[in-house]
Amino acid sequence: MTTAHAYAFDAHAPVVPTAPAVATLARLGEHLAAGFFEAPAQSIVQRMGRALRRHLENREAPVWEDHLLYPGGRYNIWEGGRIVTFQYSRSLHYDARVCQELRQNHPDTALDLKALHRCLCDYPMVGAPISPEFRLGGAGYTHSIPNFGRIAREGLDRYQERIGQCLERARARKDDEAINLCTALIDVLAGVRAWHAACLAHLESAPDPGDARPGVTSGGSPRQQLLAALRRVPFSPARNLFEALVCANFVYYLDGCDSLGRIDQDLGSYYDQDLAGGRLTEEDGTRLVRALWENVDANSGWNVALGGSNGEGKPAYNGFTRAGLRAARSIRRPNLALRLRRDTPRDILDLALDAIATGCGIPALYSEEGYQLALRRAHLNIRQEDLADFAFGGCTETMMHGTSNVGSLDAGINLPQILTRTLERELPVADRFDALLNAYYADLRHAIARLVAEVNADQEAKAQWQPQPIRSLLVDDCIDAGVEFNAGGARYNWSVVNVGGLANVADSLAAVRRLVFQEQMLTGTDLRDALRADFAGHEALREKLANCPRFGNDDPEADELAASVSRFVFTDLRRYAPWRGGRFLPACLMFVTYAGAGESVMATPDGRFAGAPIADSAGPYQGRDHHGPTAMLRSVTRITHDLAPGTLVVNARFARSMLQEPEQRERLIGLIRTYFDLGGMQLQINVVDQAVLREAIDHPERHQDLVVRVGGYSEYFNRLSPALKASLLERTEHC
Repeated sequence: MTTAHAYAFDAHAPVVPTAPAVATLARLGEHLAAGFFEAPAQSIVQRMGRALRRHLENREAPVWEDHLLYPGGRYNIWEGGRIVTFQYSRSLHYDARVCQELRQNHPDTALDLKALHRCLCDYPMVGAPISPEFRLGGAGYTHSIPNFGRIAREGLDRYQERIGQCLERARARKDDEAINLCTALIDVLAGVRAWHAACLAHLESAPDPGDARPGVTSGGSPRQQLLAALRRVPFSPARNLFEALVCANFVYYLDGCDSLGRIDQDLGSYYDQDLAGGRLTEEDGTRLVRALWENVDANSGWNVALGGSNGEGKPAYNGFTRAGLRAARSIRRPNLALRLRRDTPRDILDLALDAIATGCGIPALYSEEGYQLALRRAHLNIRQEDLADFAFGGCTETMMHGTSNVGSLDAGINLPQILTRTLERELPVADRFDALLNAYYADLRHAIARLVAEVNADQEAKAQWQPQPIRSLLVDDCIDAGVEFNAGGARYNWSVVNVGGLANVADSLAAVRRLVFQEQMLTGTDLRDALRADFAGHEALREKLANCPRFGNDDPEADELAASVSRFVFTDLRRYAPWRGGRFLPACLMFVTYAGAGESVMATPDGRFAGAPIADSAGPYQGRDHHGPTAMLRSVTRITHDLAPGTLVVNARFARSMLQEPEQRERLIGLIRTYFDLGGMQLQINVVDQAVLREAIDHPERHQDLVVRVGGYSEYFNRLSPALKASLLERTEHC
């Protein structure tokens, strides 16, 4: 196994590019690389800070196209260079192929680029220690949520002061790591100011649209309002909703367009004050929030958590929450997560179901009580006053708003893949089902230990070689602690690990137990041979396997196996601690990866062919739940959800009438509440008609805007692979 200590990279080796070579990189537009090698004797975090500064100083401002918020539309602030790039998850990334291409196309720079290659070809990249078999949805991936509310309230000028105070303390105690971090953050803020100035200059020179339409606040046209706001934020505190939104939007682009977290709690007081003071109407508030959502969508950004509880345990639904739900209709992103309490106001539920009824699959629904209980039981040392601030990054990886660094997803375990190895070895020799199951558990335990070791090696390598100065700036408590983000500076640290294919394993084990051990219709060797043959010549056997108990139908035989396997995996994972701290939190977040996850898995005893997709979530395998939604959800709640607070995604597909007809809506709301009362924690709903999906496959040009809920998020149907499209058709539609 590769570990952090196995890398031979020497950051200060004599092959570091010379000053002329650094100038060459800058001339080629590789400002990030040039900045990284500008002062090679400095620490890695200082060099990364200088790299980001040089990139931001040279980054062109985005074009303003009459957006209500600026920046607006698709814009990746970290685009620019090609050889060395930066991204919120993988940090610094070197592309040897691009370097080689430039060496061939620019012979005058060949020697300089050769020196760059010699220096970076062995640079430790994020995720490198994670084996391919554990890259189920991620390999060292890290979503995050900046503290948007604090930035809006204090402004980045106050952050600059805090960095200066931290630097004074660090120098007094001769803390080199804190000194290095602070000097890196000073560089980063200088770069942010330069990019902010470029944005202002562009906006000042941009003509107003011909119609000179009014903005959504008093004070002139949208361009004039944006100029007034951007001359203040994000460096000074925001005074109203518009300034707070402009601030949050600016920081969102700066962070790389990841997740907004509890943005309704950060900005809700501004919204409600402006509404109460007559400075804002609900219509204009919804337009502004929709503009933010459209920016998230344009950049394929990620999660927003709405509602839930405040720090005092009271309901936290405000005007911004409601505007966020109204603004979500028919949009693909953000991936809204609505936190539902037992006393959630009815209008919130109706707004949520109205949005889902448009077919966009958002918001997904989350049990407030379930998550708070699960986080308490996970022993993550979350302060009581912080507990309500859980939110989600990416698809729906559980983290704390503005204060956490969560591996999401750090790695994943493919349960059917491990089962096939166990069956190949044990089916011919096992004389009891319990012996077979125990052999599988032993294989799982061994795989989990390997996965944990590789994740920890990756986390340690990131702390040493891949610092994140942007998130060290934007996430608490890195500045005040004087500790870099990837070195553990965030207040809360843990790791979310994916667990895929549970339904396949439950159905497979149920079939093996019945046909091989209970009814003895065939031997273990017979079944192994059929699996090896991918059921060729064994069609009758495959039919018998299909008639065995299936998870998702309230059948104790299959459901108890799902409960047993999941409990084993969840508890075994939680025996370990990540290198950066906290715990490993199990999750099932297959989003669009469940088709690819099955490609390397041979045939399984549930009747699944080799290479076919595995289960798309923590629920039943696509199309195998035949006894209605109540039976399906009862099966799912036999899994102990609170052992997996990383989030167990559960997909449900309902007829549109379930959301549109009053009596049916009441029934659906009752079903959701009962599901949460039984221990379910997350539910996401699709309402796209089967006929529409079939037509979209045959005539994609007619359905360019068709959005469907895939796994952990919604996506345009036409962007999905053929295997994913087929699997969506297989999902059971409940009515």
